[in-house]
Amino acid sequence: MKKIIMGMVFMVVVAALVMAGGAAGKGESFVLKYNQLENEEHPQGVTETKFAEKIEELSGGQIKVETYYSGTLFTQEGEVTAMMTGDLDLSTLAFQDMGPYLPAANMFAAPYIFTSYEHMEKVFALDSKVAADFYKMVSDACGYTPLAAMTQGSRTINTKWEKPIMRPEDMQGMILRMPNAPAWIAAGESMGGKIVPIAYSEVYTALQTGTVEAQDNPLPGTYAMKFYEVTKQISLTKHIIDVKLLCVTDGVWNKMTDQQKKWMREAAAYACAEGSKTTYKQEEDLLKFMKDYGMIITYPDVEAFQKHSFKYYQDKGLTKEWNMDLYNRVQALK
Repeated sequence: MKKIIMGMVFMVVVAALVMAGGAAGKGESFVLKYNQLENEEHPQGVTETKFAEKIEELSGGQIKVETYYSGTLFTQEGEVTAMMTGDLDLSTLAFQDMGPYLPAANMFAAPYIFTSYEHMEKVFALDSKVAADFYKMVSDACGYTPLAAMTQGSRTINTKWEKPIMRPEDMQGMILRMPNAPAWIAAGESMGGKIVPIAYSEVYTALQTGTVEAQDNPLPGTYAMKFYEVTKQISLTKHIIDVKLLCVTDGVWNKMTDQQKKWMREAAAYACAEGSKTTYKQEEDLLKFMKDYGMIITYPDVEAFQKHSFKYYQDKGLTKEWNMDLYNRVQALK
């Protein structure tokens, strides 16, 4: 009799554990709002679409995503605040967006920290300890957690000037548009430009009217926003490998089960890889498009720009806010 009772007790305990485990594995369902600034054809747009599809597939519909392209839900400045307050669930954010709250992030926003796409991909690989440590720093400072990284290309100087932009001194007096954030402004000044901050959606008109004479973006962004229509030259400075981190607000992340977090990371890694693939293909195709359109394509002295930029950061004391241990670990992955 005693054995029967013990057996029944064991079965009840096992059943309870199975039920508890099942409930924990399932977790609650989520419908997440995802906003970013580009259209659906842009690498960021591709990333958003692929993530929405993949996370619904992996989670069996537990996690669904409402997609908002071209900043239709929040503007560039608004989405950063919305991510920090939890009014927006997902976005692809730049290091420059994190810099005011995590000064160490500014080193990733500085020109030429990544020497190649291969270098960047090593730093942000799914199993990268460097990436994991940095993501934790972002979460602690900003209230959202990066899941994976994609690139929308190498930033170039796109200007109305016809004079070849070969070295930093060739940019003297150039009115260069940059986003309105300290890290962006520092990057532009380090290249030799005179900076005027303007919202992304207003850049076309600003170039057209002469409010600014140049803007910096990777080729996919220059194409998507049709900046080539109101400019004459692209100097392939490739000064910043423009990385965006697919982030989820911590208010959502902390409610998710371990299984749901695993799905989110897997979906993010897949989506970011697809976005980067789109970038690499678009850059190849768009360089030909720009040449055929009649744009002046300039191949500058990249080493001169690199030295000029790093000296600017040193002279301004900006490297003092960098996490040099993390910086050295990044450089070790070249």
